[in-house]
Amino acid sequence: MSKQTRSVRATLTEQQSPPGAGRIRVVGPNPAMDRLQVLPHLAPHEVNRAVETTSLPGGKSLIVARTARRLGIVPVLYGFLGGNIGAFVRQGCLTLGMEDRHSDTAEETRITTVLIEQDTGRSTVVNEKGPIISRQEQDHLRKQIIQDSRSGDFVALTGSLPQGVTADFYGQMVPVIQATGARVILDASGEALRLGAAAAPWAVKCNADEFAVMRDGNLPFENEQTLLEAMDAQLQAGTSLVIITLGAHGLIASTRECIWRVQPPAVTAINPTGSGDTFLGAFLVACLQGHQIGEALVLGTAAAAANAASLEPDLGTSPDLGDFVAAVTTSTSLPSQNVRAAL
Repeated sequence: MSKQTRSVRATLTEQQSPPGAGRIRVVGPNPAMDRLQVLPHLAPHEVNRAVETTSLPGGKSLIVARTARRLGIVPVLYGFLGGNIGAFVRQGCLTLGMEDRHSDTAEETRITTVLIEQDTGRSTVVNEKGPIISRQEQDHLRKQIIQDSRSGDFVALTGSLPQGVTADFYGQMVPVIQATGARVILDASGEALRLGAAAAPWAVKCNADEFAVMRDGNLPFENEQTLLEAMDAQLQAGTSLVIITLGAHGLIASTRECIWRVQPPAVTAINPTGSGDTFLGAFLVACLQGHQIGEALVLGTAAAAANAASLEPDLGTSPDLGDFVAAVTTSTSLPSQNVRAAL
């Protein structure tokens, strides 16, 4: 067992965070109720009958926060909640012991339907747009986040934007949050990702397809070299860390000083939905506890694998990630001079 693996495994049993430490704040403007329906097989254009149904607070921000809570940290949640579905999400926050700082909105919170096939393990996700958020409601949320954030905090800006919220929402939030001394990590897609990344958050985390769209407009990366060139360009623009997830193939992460390639353990995937968000929650827990970036990447990858091996996007109570952590493999290298020469 490597020194890094021993250090991360120790995270699972140590005191979670020292007194006076910063907080993990998760900003998800478009939370949801996730409704998981298990089917023997999804037959399009036919009547399908679910054999199991589960409803739980969802959306990317809730999965990130729930992961942090399962690993012993009390996260603070921000976003917009309204109606009966919003009340359901608030109750879920209370039940799990998470700090609910969501702002009220006049319209109903959305439902996300996840259809899971027993025979293939495939999942189909149907995302509703979400409520229309007024300018006054948006201003209230911005002020709340800025007022609460402080040095030592990690603030995740994650997920889609509801109707009425412009694509530059994250881009506007990054500089004012970071002015408080907090570190912002952005996990978004499309224009919200592009404009948010342009504001140079501390870290950017997304998958390879989302990053390709942000950099070149739907053109996939030809190879790892072109991906590293795009990551380096984001670093040169002021971001300190870029994490690109590659699904079952793990991830590549880079700072100006080091490149990590992380491979997840082999698991039988039951429902990979939310694995990227689970990664982010565990990664932030490790960062808050003072672990090095490489160690945090290992814990995040282990948590993502554990999530993929379960039906619900949830690590469950008292998760034991030790075996998953031990099965993660990593390699590091220095940034190639050829990368920067190509820019």
